[in-house]
Amino acid sequence: MATKKQRYRPKLASLDDIANELAKVYREVRNDEVPVRDAGKICYLLRELFSMRKEIKTVSAIEALEADIQALKEGRTDVGTGSEIEEIARGLR
Repeated sequence: MATKKQRYRPKLASLDDIANELAKVYREVRNDEVPVRDAGKICYLLRELFSMRKEIKTVSAIEALEADIQALKEGRTDVGTGSEIEEIARGLR
């Protein structure tokens, strides 16, 4: 009886995870472990996923900043701090 091949499921939850997977694919191509044609397809999908996740993060950051601006206009002081804004900016890089 043939054993079922276990699927490879990379962690792709963050931008760093996706970048690490791209680097892994690059190394596999350089070591002739994956055909260039297949790697191109994988990299295209990873780039699309990277762009989508980055856009979602950007929109979330903008929404948070807009909420802070609205809170300041209303005279509230319970808004994001500079360190929170810096953390959002770091996440977008």
